[in-house]
Amino acid sequence: MPLTARQRSIHNKNGAKRSASFSKGKRSRKSSEGEYLYTSAPTDLRSVAYPGGAIALCLLISARLASAYWGQIADCDETYNYWEPLHYLVYGNGLQTWEYSPTYAIRSYMPLWLFAVPAKILSYLTTPVSVFYTLRALLAVMTACAELMFYKAVCHEFGVHVGRVWLCLTLPAAGCFASTAAMLPSAWSSALVSAALACWWRKRYPPAVLLTAATVLLSWPFTALLGVPIAIDMLFLKKQYTDFIKWSLIALIVILLPSVVVDSWQYGRLVVAPWNIVAYNIFTEHGPDLYGVEPWTYYFVNGFLNFNIIWVLALSAPPLLLACAAVCRRPARAAFCAPYALSLLPLALWLAVFLAQPHKEERFLYPVYSMVVLAGAISLDCLQKLTFAVGTELFRWRKERERRHYIVYTGPLVVMCVLLAGAANLSRITALYNHYQGPMTILRHLPDQVDHQLNVCFGKEWYRSPSSFHLPDSYRIRFIPSEFSGQLPAPYDDGHNATRIIHPHFNDQNKGDNRTYLQASECHYLVDSDIGTPTTLQPPYHKNVNTWDTVASVPILDATKSHKIFRAFYIPVLSNKNVVYANLYLLRNKIINI
Repeated sequence: MPLTARQRSIHNKNGAKRSASFSKGKRSRKSSEGEYLYTSAPTDLRSVAYPGGAIALCLLISARLASAYWGQIADCDETYNYWEPLHYLVYGNGLQTWEYSPTYAIRSYMPLWLFAVPAKILSYLTTPVSVFYTLRALLAVMTACAELMFYKAVCHEFGVHVGRVWLCLTLPAAGCFASTAAMLPSAWSSALVSAALACWWRKRYPPAVLLTAATVLLSWPFTALLGVPIAIDMLFLKKQYTDFIKWSLIALIVILLPSVVVDSWQYGRLVVAPWNIVAYNIFTEHGPDLYGVEPWTYYFVNGFLNFNIIWVLALSAPPLLLACAAVCRRPARAAFCAPYALSLLPLALWLAVFLAQPHKEERFLYPVYSMVVLAGAISLDCLQKLTFAVGTELFRWRKERERRHYIVYTGPLVVMCVLLAGAANLSRITALYNHYQGPMTILRHLPDQVDHQLNVCFGKEWYRSPSSFHLPDSYRIRFIPSEFSGQLPAPYDDGHNATRIIHPHFNDQNKGDNRTYLQASECHYLVDSDIGTPTTLQPPYHKNVNTWDTVASVPILDATKSHKIFRAFYIPVLSNKNVVYANLYLLRNKIINI
């Protein structure tokens, strides 16, 4: 079997003396695991190369910081439900959604305050847009640290070879690039779940329970599903009833109680936000069906876009593992490792539940992105074993089968798959950057600070706002009427108790209410585009040169006029011939004196 991190440590640090001591039977239980690992490794695998912790961390941080600075806001929910209320906590103004109305209170302010405290300090030193990117960098570093824990645990639990393949696949993964620095609960859960699973595989049960509780109570309650295998292991396999109950209670006291206190103070009444969001999505008839209803194929297509062949390999893991168990002679894993079925159960549960839900969004899979890559790495390892098994029957490998290792003969297969996946992922990332970076830069062209409030309005392009963090202090984001009939955010009221005020224009059924909208003539600046067909509510403002002056324009993809393949992946020369770009405009109102 491939070397694990523990085997490498035992072999490199203690050498032959330590291996000799194994045979004397003087080692503890943990060392007996090391004995198995050391003595089971073929000679040619005992010096296998793999990135150590420091190198892996540097690689992960580099990749994730690239996401923080060059990634886009892919979901308007990130802007309006997290960046905007965070902007209010830091600067005293922003946009409020119905989820933050005290009537519904299905979003918690507690995790936002964890970011608001450092952001408030930074706000005295730098500009809002710099605060924005600094927070994204902080999210990226935190994610990289969680992924380092995951990488080390994979090396220990599944072998060094699977671990290094996982690292090579996850670094350029387009899905991880999109989720790493997102200000979304599902993205926070991705890091917390990775850390929790890492602790579980290393048999560190207390932090595993605490991290699972953190993702459930602070981030996204539905990630409790991913903690089920940990509970099964502790309660049914290890019989650790006392520890499970003790650490669960500690988590409730340390995590839930402060959250309830903070949210109750913010909303002006007793609020348990995790329960409210569960109740809304499960116990109301309209909860899960109002937004983003997609066909059952949605996640299959989306998974391929974000992970390409990794996604295919991940879905193929169950039959490949069964085939390996039937064909391969050597034991797949050490006795102290959890069964594959239990180790991969979080991914299976998550996909089974969310595939059945009518409301589907890309961000809903963020919590299991590390598991998707792991399942892909395990499948690739299985393909190597199966290839080696076939090769020993057809070629001269049989003579050295017992002495040599399958990795020696099947290395080119791994290199080919890693390079193919990496190239496809980089192609996807490049396409997203080229097509949709415009909204992240358009507001940089606003003039410097002025001494009175100015309105920057969005109409049909309401979902492209990068948040108030991209505005100078004297500017405010507002909306004008468009063909969109759903509910849009409204400005927080002025004053220290704005989070406690109940507004009549909010509802939980996505019914549009334009009482907080402005008319275009009241806007000092307007973001417009030439995408789509003009209508009465969506006239081509940029063509009305008597009223609007074009301050700046940036390219943005016109998806309806572009080829599906070439808009999804960037292919040199061919992409430029098969995609169509429109313009996103920043317009200045010439009628209003600014």
